[in-house]
Amino acid sequence: MIKKLLLLLLITSPLLAKALQINNYIDSNYDKSILKEDYKPTKFDNDDILSNGYSFPLQSSKKFKNTLANYLFARYKKQSLLFYQDNSYKVEGHVLGGFDYSKADRENYTFTYWGFEFNGQYQNLSINGHWWKGHTSTNDDYSQSSYLVNSWVQEEDDTIYIDKMKGDITYNFNENSYASIRRDKIEVGSNIGGSIILSDENTNDYGFLNYSLEFGHFNLDFVHASLVCDSTRTDGLGSINKHDAPDKYLAMHSFSWNPSEKFNIFFGEQIFYGNRNIDINYLIPLGFWRIVEHNQGDRGNVLIFGGLNYMPTSKDLIYSNAIFDELSKSKLFTSWWGNKYAFQLGYVRKDIIQSSLFSMENIGIEFTAIRPWLYTHKYLYTKVSNDNTPLGFPDGTNLIKYTIEANFSLFNDYIDYCANASYIRQGSEANSYDLNYTYEIDDIDNSSASWLEGDVNDILSIKNEVNFNILYSHNLKLSLELVKENDQSFDKELVVSYHTKF
Repeated sequence: MIKKLLLLLLITSPLLAKALQINNYIDSNYDKSILKEDYKPTKFDNDDILSNGYSFPLQSSKKFKNTLANYLFARYKKQSLLFYQDNSYKVEGHVLGGFDYSKADRENYTFTYWGFEFNGQYQNLSINGHWWKGHTSTNDDYSQSSYLVNSWVQEEDDTIYIDKMKGDITYNFNENSYASIRRDKIEVGSNIGGSIILSDENTNDYGFLNYSLEFGHFNLDFVHASLVCDSTRTDGLGSINKHDAPDKYLAMHSFSWNPSEKFNIFFGEQIFYGNRNIDINYLIPLGFWRIVEHNQGDRGNVLIFGGLNYMPTSKDLIYSNAIFDELSKSKLFTSWWGNKYAFQLGYVRKDIIQSSLFSMENIGIEFTAIRPWLYTHKYLYTKVSNDNTPLGFPDGTNLIKYTIEANFSLFNDYIDYCANASYIRQGSEANSYDLNYTYEIDDIDNSSASWLEGDVNDILSIKNEVNFNILYSHNLKLSLELVKENDQSFDKELVVSYHTKF
């Protein structure tokens, strides 16, 4: 009976993997909450588990005591709540829960949650699922602005209810080639201050088809995603009217050349389209989609991107990213508003200090510059967004940003510390994806836009994060963000995040 149940879970459970990252050699380690971190399924240590058979806490009193002791005291995983393995297939399950306590000035709220995760594998096929739901302790302006509120919510007078699910079904052809169906998020390009190409920082998860194929030193990545169109009106928190919203999709293909482990260069296209069914033209990965879009009547929003990653030594990484939209060759070196582009340049030094008591894992610096009007479009369903949240650079556009981040580990990795600081100069005009340039610009062919258009705001941000990795089943994170705009005093936000898994 137990074997049949476990096999049923293997077949029917939703799936999940780490957030998809394309041509991403480095990423920011800062997360204010454990709930904002990428989900990372834990690999089994087969030395601690029966090679074949099942493991379950209620098998015997001894098994129950060992499982309880593992949950309460073990630093590394030795047992799972649910585990079954038989030759070529394996199933693992956990229940999870925790809370976040957030405080800013005199306002605060607690978010408590619970959920489960399942991981299944059959030869080259893996199935994973991760789900949680919870609620806040208050319903006020502060809790409504929570980083967790980025999609559907249900509210009562004093409570906000939120739930999330990730998942994937993945087939691995070999070490570097796979095909999958996922509900997750995507990030493209190395960065520490946010991706300018496609960001996973602020948005809710979405479903997509994805495959990556390796051809010698070349690689092809393809994505087709189902997004949620932005709303034209809002009836209050949790009541975003989406009934009349058109369908919205993201199609993306990326080609990379990897002649050695030290060098990677990539370029690709992404198109946001909607108000029609899935377009078969964008299921063809080879060719220029911009040409297809012209033949389709220019109904979508096509952006072209590229970048490189270069490691002159095993400890040094130099990277750059760029994205372009609406470029006109005849106006390329003018201030025409349609010259919408962004570029990013960064350097990271890894493994600076290594010891059992103190390690400096890496330090990185980054420069980002974004022209006005990037990520905008004239149609609601073609903006670079998902469900009223940006998929472009998380801080908006019409800006220049400097970022530095350092990561440390203490006492044999029992404690991790991340320090992230950034300085932004941002113009007040044309700095958000949700603007419609048809209504905002009188003369589309001749209007201009300068760097930092409008009144310039100076924003200084200092982020600190401490992770306590003392026990496998219990994780504690403390974060403190300080944000100062112009001559105002620092706004402070403290988040205490606790997560448990059994």
